[in-house]
Amino acid sequence: MPISVATVRDLQSAEYVKALALRERNPAKSLGLWGAARRLDPESVTLAGHEALALLENGRQEEVVALLSTILPDNPRHPHLLNLFGVALFELGHARPALRVFEHLKTIDADYPPLAQSMENARAILGRDKAIAKAIVHVVDQTIGQIIERAAAKRRPTLAVCMIAKNEAEFIVGAIESVIDLADEVIVVDTGSTDETVALARAAGARVEYFGWIGDFAAARNASLSYATSDWILCLDADERLQRGCYSAVRAVMEEWGDPHRVVCVKILNFTRDRRFMSDGFSGRMFLNVPTMRFTGRVHEEVGGDRSDVATDYRLDIIFDHFGADPQIMREKSKDLRNIELLESRLKEKPDDLLTYFYLGSQHHMGGRPDAALRAFERVVELFERNPSGYSMVVRNLPVPYSYVGLVRGLLDRNAITRAVDVGNRALARFPDNVDLWYHTAFGYMFQHNLVMARRYLDRCLDTEPSGYSLIGMSNRQIKEWRALKYLGDIDFEEGDRASAYRRYSEVFKKMPEGNEERVPTIARMVELASELLDFENLPQLTLTYLELRPTEHRVGLQVALFLKERQGLQETYDFLVSAYDAVEALHDKLEWPLAIGQVAQEAGEDREALRWYEQALALGHVEPAFLRDLATLFLRLDMPDAATEVVALARATLSTRR
Repeated sequence: MPISVATVRDLQSAEYVKALALRERNPAKSLGLWGAARRLDPESVTLAGHEALALLENGRQEEVVALLSTILPDNPRHPHLLNLFGVALFELGHARPALRVFEHLKTIDADYPPLAQSMENARAILGRDKAIAKAIVHVVDQTIGQIIERAAAKRRPTLAVCMIAKNEAEFIVGAIESVIDLADEVIVVDTGSTDETVALARAAGARVEYFGWIGDFAAARNASLSYATSDWILCLDADERLQRGCYSAVRAVMEEWGDPHRVVCVKILNFTRDRRFMSDGFSGRMFLNVPTMRFTGRVHEEVGGDRSDVATDYRLDIIFDHFGADPQIMREKSKDLRNIELLESRLKEKPDDLLTYFYLGSQHHMGGRPDAALRAFERVVELFERNPSGYSMVVRNLPVPYSYVGLVRGLLDRNAITRAVDVGNRALARFPDNVDLWYHTAFGYMFQHNLVMARRYLDRCLDTEPSGYSLIGMSNRQIKEWRALKYLGDIDFEEGDRASAYRRYSEVFKKMPEGNEERVPTIARMVELASELLDFENLPQLTLTYLELRPTEHRVGLQVALFLKERQGLQETYDFLVSAYDAVEALHDKLEWPLAIGQVAQEAGEDREALRWYEQALALGHVEPAFLRDLATLFLRLDMPDAATEVVALARATLSTRR
């Protein structure tokens, strides 16, 4: 018997099914999920677009044309739908109507990412169109004509970018410049800057207004919204940037008027000031400019909060780069202390508010206060487990699992290993798709020296594909990228499987970001394993990479050179030593290095080459008598008696001084 997903409109469940569909790799299964999501929210233009894309990926272009022919006349300016309509027509071999759709799309969104290539492809097959029945030609042409006509009659929706700022001279211009070509109005409400923020914002093209700071971010946000006259609001922080490639996605949302109580959650990528990635998450930032959509909360303010009539729409294609979470910036601007005070004030008003405890735990964690973070996350888990069904689906699936992660991590830091493993497994029973929980619980087993279970849990990190809310939840994406693999390599090493450990480390090192603290110990272990496994093809380059990262450990390079000389010969040793000397400037001050090169050259019978390197060692102050004696002998062998005499005199002077 077929099962109906739902018989009533259920926006939050539709969002959950959407998250399932986004992670599904099988096109046929993905299509079924998009259909289910649309049945839960049949009015969603976003879901219609996803279903059309899924149909396209399943080779069902005619169904795409049929579906969008019913939707586009009411949404004639929607860039994503227009693109899909044109692509479906093109893939059916109907170049002329496809080109007509693409030309219309160009009037709507000239910088739509694939548009130029799509138009070029359509023009390339003009005149070679597949034959279409006259009746179908008439319907398609009539539909396209209707779309163009209605688009011309429909007013373009407008956008206000609203910001609040205080002493943001470092970032404000970049924030405004990231949206100035997209927005109809950019509004900056200053809450008391004493630097150049106001002047810079005006010069960058923003309208600047003032609001006295009263210790309430929601009040300041709402003040910025009060000046907006546009149809849509996009809230941007002064230390954020909208990625330029996201303009078309924002325009697509603006064409989806629909539910006035819908908040679009954008993806936030947190970076340090020097653009090192830290973490990511989502935040509700875009919504229709209606009086009922306003912020609440002194800090970590939200639109709609826990209102049941406000739907959330998580978008993977609208991305903000955020720099203000950099711990150094937080300290410079005293943001940490300010946020803690505001959160504690919020708890006085709502003493059992799960979300406030979650934000408090996150703030303490970022501020380097592990004990306070542990207490806050523990309170979240306590409140949740007391009444799991008492919270919305979003709360249950976003802040709650992250709080479990924070609690497990904090217990591990306190060496409460048994309890950490217990909490981790309790959480995984509820959230089996949460990669971070598998990862941190694996550490508990590692601390217990239970490598079998640790391996099993780390393997689950790699095998688990986030689904549902895990796909859009807060997570450390480096776990799946390389961290789990790195610790699997550590387990292989501990268990004596050197070859497997070496393979894993080799894969991990390629994926590690530059500057990561794990790069040095990982490459050091790889040098050790390459030597042990006699991987002479890669050993020289691995050692060179290690020396570039840790030039003070030059003696490790000399040990590798000695090993190469014993196993591979003089030429390979010489090539390694010289390439390292050329690549690592710090080696130029290490007299052992030119001395080693000279010795290898001399053993190979290359006296003049040896002399060149010995002279560099001499210039660095190497005046050991034995070395000077050998150098004098070399000068004589090269028929350079005067130089030999000078070296002998230097040797005598050195010996005299030491007496």
